[in-house]
Amino acid sequence: MGSSLPLSVPHALRRDGERLFDLSMWCLGRDVLHPENLLLSRGLSRERMPEGQKGTSAYRTAPGEGGALTLWGFGVVCREGATSVYVPRSRFEPLLVDEARLARPLFNAMDLGIPRLPTTDGERACARAALVTLARWLAGHEEWIDARLGPGWRRECLAAMKKAPVWPGEGLAAAWRRWAARVEALERSVVDTSLAPLVGV
Repeated sequence: MGSSLPLSVPHALRRDGERLFDLSMWCLGRDVLHPENLLLSRGLSRERMPEGQKGTSAYRTAPGEGGALTLWGFGVVCREGATSVYVPRSRFEPLLVDEARLARPLFNAMDLGIPRLPTTDGERACARAALVTLARWLAGHEEWIDARLGPGWRRECLAAMKKAPVWPGEGLAAAWRRWAARVEALERSVVDTSLAPLVGV
């Protein structure tokens, strides 16, 4: 389903993020299955899905001041201030979520209601900031995994994939950091353009 709304992130950058996100979500799922549950070992809190309900448990962390990150098997919600941005696993596109939906525990994507595309410059800037926060957290997680378990664990995770990974496990942290820097550069160019004097006035 297409949209005439301006994109928060250009197509090429979004495509690269989608490939990285798919790989990271796979790896996070494997981290949960590790005998130590590596997300819990890293300090994330878990809210178990009630018995008989469909969905996945929620893992939460606070990546920065006032921010919050909630991870499920179906996607991630990043709270930046008063704005909550949902990034679905099925497509790497930042969507805005009604805060009231997040006031109670939820375990499947349908409980998020109908997330919407950012429509204003301010909303798109918030969406980009949330993507940078997510990218940096994922990079930090990969660095933590490598420091704790060495490269062997990620190689094992990637070997379990049915399709060939788009990045080697050892390069995932660096790839996310480069991606975040590209989004930040995009944000600077948006600000610079908005401050530029009008030509011919």
